[in-house]
Amino acid sequence: MDIDKFKSVAVIGWAQTGICLTDLLLALKKKVKVSEARLECAFGSSLIDNYSDKGVEFELGGHSRDFIKTCDLIIVSPGVDTKSPYLEKILKELTIPCVGEIEFCSWLTKSSLVAITGTNGKTTTSHLCHQVLKQKLKNVYLGGNIGVPFSSFVLKTKKSDTIVLEVSSFQLETIVKFKPLVAALLNIEPDHMDRYLSQKDYLRAKLNIFKNQDSNDWALLNKGLNFDLKSIEAIKSEKVFFSGEFTNENYSAVYRIAEIFGVERLNCEAVFSKFKGLPHRFQFIRDIDGISFINDSKATNPASTIWALKSLESPAILLAGGKDKGLDYASVLKYLRQVKKINLFGQAAAKIKKELGEFSRIEIFACLKDASLASFKEASPGDTVLLSPMCASFDEFSNYKERGDSFVDLVNSL
Repeated sequence: MDIDKFKSVAVIGWAQTGICLTDLLLALKKKVKVSEARLECAFGSSLIDNYSDKGVEFELGGHSRDFIKTCDLIIVSPGVDTKSPYLEKILKELTIPCVGEIEFCSWLTKSSLVAITGTNGKTTTSHLCHQVLKQKLKNVYLGGNIGVPFSSFVLKTKKSDTIVLEVSSFQLETIVKFKPLVAALLNIEPDHMDRYLSQKDYLRAKLNIFKNQDSNDWALLNKGLNFDLKSIEAIKSEKVFFSGEFTNENYSAVYRIAEIFGVERLNCEAVFSKFKGLPHRFQFIRDIDGISFINDSKATNPASTIWALKSLESPAILLAGGKDKGLDYASVLKYLRQVKKINLFGQAAAKIKKELGEFSRIEIFACLKDASLASFKEASPGDTVLLSPMCASFDEFSNYKERGDSFVDLVNSL
């Protein structure tokens, strides 16, 4: 893609990714205009002043046609829904090319791309894949949805490098030419039904990861994936299948990726043996008077919480709630055998209580802190207090990490 023809670029959404994008565009000598739906920047007005001094123009409190219309290209941040009625109308009227950050950054590198997606486990798999490939390859970068924007390091990359990207369905919605050498789809469970019209729309976004691959590329697919054969047949790259239940499919996928790059199984096992888990993913915090506390804030859908419940080895009090994503919470009912009580918080609390009506021991609290303190008082020695919310965090917190950190801080203060 010839990026020289794009002299002026609009960045839609200005959080971590938007800021890194702005830095990248300035380094490329582009005129940058930032449009942010919030009235106030989460990073403070001084940061806006700093970028304004560099020539960046801002509009806050919404996206307007007049502000964007003079740009040659629009780049949307992952959290921005291009299908929202107002923004979709503007984009159709302007007919300006619109892509996501992952797509745009892929135009700027010749490195080999490894892209990993799925409803659950993609962060862990991406992390492990990065560690394994480093055993043999010289320069391996890790980024994407894992919390390190692609735009923050893309200009450093060379043709001989390898880039491992965790890619979300939101990022895959705006794919045009993005072409990973290796693309992996780990699993598909109901998620983000507040953004997609149906499960098919969600799956369609995920399958975009294979969209531009050809016979020189590899597509990794879980044998347990349940979708029609036409979707698989449409994939043009070399198909590699891996198996495994939810507890070890991450390792199975990494083994297959390692084989493609010529990394031996022993190297994988060496990395796996040292892996103690990632923060916010069934993370043991501490034991207080025989009560264990586990932070599983990354569990933003019922399928993730089911995995956590299946991993429990003791009676538990479950902390759940947050921002509803239109999911079916009743799916966890048959996994509540060891749960003594559920303490709910957040915007989705009433809906969760209604859908878990068969489970009578449920109480609603005003916030995560109140629910956590109550859980500590109610728990007995030998119990586990498990934060596994089943929901997004955006009602009380800016992301799942902030929610998890808040819980960890609270537990450490008890």
